[in-house]
Amino acid sequence: MFAKQTLAEILVQNPAKAYTLYVLGIPFYCHENEVLGQICKEKNISLLYVEKLLQEDTTFKPIETRKFKNTSLTTLINYLKYQHGIFLQKKIPFVKHLIEQLSSKDTQNQRLINDLQIMFPLFAEDFILHTREEENNLFYYIYALQQNNSLLKYELLQKYSLQAFAVAHDTHDDELEGIREITQDYLLPSDASLLLKITFWYLQELEKHLKQHAYIENEILFPKALLLENEVKSKWTKQSQWN
Repeated sequence: MFAKQTLAEILVQNPAKAYTLYVLGIPFYCHENEVLGQICKEKNISLLYVEKLLQEDTTFKPIETRKFKNTSLTTLINYLKYQHGIFLQKKIPFVKHLIEQLSSKDTQNQRLINDLQIMFPLFAEDFILHTREEENNLFYYIYALQQNNSLLKYELLQKYSLQAFAVAHDTHDDELEGIREITQDYLLPSDASLLLKITFWYLQELEKHLKQHAYIENEILFPKALLLENEVKSKWTKQSQWN
């Protein structure tokens, strides 16, 4: 299926194959006009194995978020932490890598490239801090509210507030806004290279995934956690009245 196609032909049909090639040690931007079969031969990589991986559908697919409404808070948090790992270990590093390679391919769009090379690392750094804050404080607080340790719950209720977490979380809901601005909503220059086209495609895929992630947190995690927090506060109020 792919053996006689150039990498450019493969990626024009489906840009999602770029990450698969990257994982296999085949930087498409160095071999875009070469035939896959020949590349595999030169790199001593099994063509059958590569073709099998390329046949897998790795494009972003929206999940049915309603299924999370009946999910326990622990399971929901574990899923969100898993998604954090996907962002931090795969998606963001790959987009960063693509942006770093742009200077060698799109010299005619240097201003755009310079802006991307400044803005995207800032976004990545902010996202790392955001996920660390969530896992070390928000998720920890929600976990603790489910425990039987009354003293710990009381101490944390004095320290944390889910309403405050929710307000702070709103500032991160549109994390790629700056990238959209400098790319004019991912409007490709007429002379864009294949690498720039693939980079824009992956930026949009990343944004779709981030928006879904934010929706699950805002519309499912926070409402569930607020109910739990109110229950715990109510129990403390009743106990204090009896005492």
